[in-house]
Amino acid sequence: MSTVTGVVVVTGAAGGMGRPAAVRFAKQGRPLLLCDVNAERLDAAAADLRASGAEVDGLAGDVAAPDFPDRVLTALGGRPIAALIHTAGLSPTMADGQRIFEVNYAATERLVAALRPHMSEGGCAVLISSCSAYMVTAPETVAAVKKLVGGNREAVADLIGTPQMAYPLSKLAVIGLVAREAEAFGKRGARITSIAPGFIDTEMGRAEAKVSEQMVQMIGITPMGRLGTGDEIASVAEFLCSPAASYITGCDIKVDGGILGKLGL
Repeated sequence: MSTVTGVVVVTGAAGGMGRPAAVRFAKQGRPLLLCDVNAERLDAAAADLRASGAEVDGLAGDVAAPDFPDRVLTALGGRPIAALIHTAGLSPTMADGQRIFEVNYAATERLVAALRPHMSEGGCAVLISSCSAYMVTAPETVAAVKKLVGGNREAVADLIGTPQMAYPLSKLAVIGLVAREAEAFGKRGARITSIAPGFIDTEMGRAEAKVSEQMVQMIGITPMGRLGTGDEIASVAEFLCSPAASYITGCDIKVDGGILGKLGL
């Protein structure tokens, strides 16, 4: 990535995956635009990075707000985008099904569409999916998500009434979005990928584990025998945005400690 010019945009930049990603790209000497819904935590993250000598701009706001993509472009001030690390999202305990789907998929789709024309040649967008997406196996449900990604907004309307359904469906749709967008990104000489985290030791992950006995059980049988860390996700994002990953696009990368393989998924 050292030859790619432009800003690294990180959403969810004050969170458990976004913040370590910002740290990694700051160490590369990259200018950063950090975005997060929590202004106080965002300011603290930005201040820490500036203290280390990084060039950092901050943008507080809700990624699902209709004007959010335009606000990102305004903050960029015409500068190209070297990388987008889009970690902002909601887990099942954080909102109702409609809100989760709006943040995790619809807002992601809007942001990708707005930023794609501003990607540098050689640049890369990295979205966050989830290992839960692979647990959606009912053929009719998978077909509905494919229709959604194909442009049929109503295809999943009856399927996202609960947070427990909206979350994995939103993440499966993110994987579909990455596959759909690869050609358009490729025409710009850019790439788009996603990362499917397993059980990660973040504030969000810990909150989910407190209310899900099934999740606790699956953590217990994860082949690596432990939770992952936010930096282990950030390290893969850094790799995907590097020249070493120059032929990786349109696909989802599992970073799950082996749990999906264990489950035969």
